[in-house]
Amino acid sequence: MANVQDLKAQNAAKTLRLLTIVLLVVGLVTLAVSVFDIASGSSLLKLFDAKEAAETTEAVETAAETTEIDPNHGGQTVAYVLLIASAALLVFGMIYHLVKNNYRAFQGFCIAAIIFALYPLIFFAVNIGTHLFALIYTVLILAIIVLAILAMKSRWQVYIKEMTGEVKKLTWLTVKELVKATAVVLVFVLAFALIIYVLDLIFYTPARLLLTGTTEQETAEPAEELPETADETDEGTENNE
Repeated sequence: MANVQDLKAQNAAKTLRLLTIVLLVVGLVTLAVSVFDIASGSSLLKLFDAKEAAETTEAVETAAETTEIDPNHGGQTVAYVLLIASAALLVFGMIYHLVKNNYRAFQGFCIAAIIFALYPLIFFAVNIGTHLFALIYTVLILAIIVLAILAMKSRWQVYIKEMTGEVKKLTWLTVKELVKATAVVLVFVLAFALIIYVLDLIFYTPARLLLTGTTEQETAEPAEELPETADETDEGTENNE
């Protein structure tokens, strides 16, 4: 029995190590593609159709002018930044796990990489038809998410089983106990509200006297009434003449 468990543990360790290496490769490829895409100046929303149509210098300038104003530029920038952050976290986490063999750190880096990759996944999936890099990014992000989930799957199963076992040990309140506890909470809340109200009444006047020097609330003087119509103003000027 012990040998079987040891064999399963060894197989799980080998699988995790293999997934770690694959995740490291995927992270490096994602970083390389992102850096190349940004360095080459081929932004995501510059259509290949526009580049193919720009055969002459004049057509190139026209295409550049039409693609300068990009309504999705802000979202594109955020997608690139989050994708690079996700890939960097993935690469650093996999290297750290291979060196230190720390599963908790590995799990944390995987979860962070998945969270950072969610928005880029949506953005690039929506723009698949506009640029080849969008399709590449979508495939890479899906690979990151799927591989990370598979790498954490065995430990998550153990965690869920342990959590379910702890929940079963809980002692739940009966209906009478629940009603009684709720009534106690409501009584305490009302009592504290009443105490705060009484203290406010007691200390309102002294506090106002200390801060403003008066116990009465100052009222603003009404502004002088202006002539209601322009005719009244004209009549006043004629009388003066």
